[in-house]
Amino acid sequence: MGGMRKLRRRSRSAQYDVEPLWPQQSFHAGKMSEVILDFAEPLLDAIDDDELFERAIGCAVVCWNLSFLMEKKQQRQVRSIVNEFDKSDLLTRFGAEDCVRMLLERKKAFFADEKRMVLNYQVVEEEGQHRLLVASVLAED
Repeated sequence: MGGMRKLRRRSRSAQYDVEPLWPQQSFHAGKMSEVILDFAEPLLDAIDDDELFERAIGCAVVCWNLSFLMEKKQQRQVRSIVNEFDKSDLLTRFGAEDCVRMLLERKKAFFADEKRMVLNYQVVEEEGQHRLLVASVLAED
């Protein structure tokens, strides 16, 4: 006799119902490429060049993954990224720092429930349109 039949038979005599266990919620995550494009929207709205599109997506992906770090590590990484810019061009460095901080705040404000990290991405052009391909994985808590 199967295990569920035994439990059902026992449950009738014990005055309680036995139901199979089903998840309470199903996983309805959108495509990660769409999530990243939404996340990068402030950057993408300001550009119209193919090369800048790829750079904007790259910046957005880096900031997206930075958001999963603890606050102290996150701040160190932001400083490290900003220091990579030409030291003589302070405006570029300040602009980059503002951009990174804006994206980190955007992640907290609008994408806090999204727990997937980007493993890899690729921007391809199809029929004159950009298409973003993203491989992701659930972040560890």
